Amino acid sequence: MRRGQGPSLAEINLDMTVRKKEGPGDTGPRPEGTASPAPRWANLIVARQLDDMNAGNTAYLLVLLRTMRRGGLSVRVVFAPRRSFGNRPFMRIHPQVQAEIGEVVCPQSLRIGEVYISLSPTVWGRFIIRLLREARRRTGGHVPIRSLLSAPLDLTEASSLASASDRHACALVIAEYSNLAPVLDVMKSGAVKSVFLHDLFSLRAQAFRARGEAPDHADISLEEEAAWVRPADVQIYASANELAALSPLTPGARGVWMRPDVPDYPDVRTDDVTPRAVFLGTRHAGNTDALRHLLDDIWPRVLARRPEAQLWIAGSTCSVMTPDDHTRPGVRALGRVGDLASIGGPASIGLAPTRIASGVSIKVAEYLRLGMPCIAYPVALEGFGRALDDLADTVEGPDAFAARLADLLDDDAGRLKRSQKARDQIGARLDNEELAAVFRAL
Repeated sequence: MRRGQGPSLAEINLDMTVRKKEGPGDTGPRPEGTASPAPRWANLIVARQLDDMNAGNTAYLLVLLRTMRRGGLSVRVVFAPRRSFGNRPFMRIHPQVQAEIGEVVCPQSLRIGEVYISLSPTVWGRFIIRLLREARRRTGGHVPIRSLLSAPLDLTEASSLASASDRHACALVIAEYSNLAPVLDVMKSGAVKSVFLHDLFSLRAQAFRARGEAPDHADISLEEEAAWVRPADVQIYASANELAALSPLTPGARGVWMRPDVPDYPDVRTDDVTPRAVFLGTRHAGNTDALRHLLDDIWPRVLARRPEAQLWIAGSTCSVMTPDDHTRPGVRALGRVGDLASIGGPASIGLAPTRIASGVSIKVAEYLRLGMPCIAYPVALEGFGRALDDLADTVEGPDAFAARLADLLDDDAGRLKRSQKARDQIGARLDNEELAAVFRAL
């Protein structure tokens, strides 16, 4: 926006489209008189901000976007006009996500540069209420903040979102999350309808209740979630166990498992270093529980067998560690690590003592890509079906976990064998050609 002037028409986005790039297959200038092939569009409807690459749900979404482009589709993101902003009246799209998007439709908003500003009084009202609650919380008050993560849109916003999508022709329309799938029923588009399920709220709630904890979102049953997604012709799942759980309740739809896309690390460290255990993780309830279990229940057992053992903890999950955790023998908090290859290789043993899980445990795939032997509880592998069962050591309970870790720390040949097998096979086992073929066939 030019100084001293209001935003130009090109900067205002009142349900207007911002064109980002040509569609897949466009490789540059064409001979004079040759028309560019029309891109095959897919409308992806979302109801959250897409600014945080540290969040697991955005990492899943990035895999979907890349697979759609691999399948010959240009992606148009259509934001829910109010829910997408959450409790902030402004948002931006993370550059990594933006790089995979062809167009953006953000109804009831003003676009200035890379920032979208809501024009909805409802969003601004939520923002003011959130500020007041935050002020009260900082003065010692307990103010519960209700999550809308699994709540369907109200009829007015659902209709507005459906209309915004319908105005832009596409071959495929995908609702992100099951709670947006009912919007597909409101659409008049003749496109193939799909839903992207990278967290089944019903199974997530079950996992929390199994641990004696209250779910951190609205609690629904598997049958209720199945009813939400029935408008979809194609169901895309981020985990194999969720596909197995929900697809039998929706026999009219095709279910496809989208494998996690973990980047290769060609320069993984393989030189001779002191063996150590490694725990990777972003900050969320499942990782926090796993880390606490590791530090409180497993690590003391490891030290009893191998007092000089080292445990490296990496990622934003370090922020939940207590001062006492930092003084535990052998424990080293690394925080966020820019180059994971520097802590990978056969000398590092990846740990996944996961007890609360929903979706896919990305850390397991990350460990294997990094050439790290991996020890896991069975729940950490459920999202992969049986694809990785022989690449990780699976144990039950803290005693077995500690014993296996202590043994591997002393087994140089065993670690090297597991590392080489994982590096050789993980890429083919997690390839997404099946889903890309679905997109090509539209």
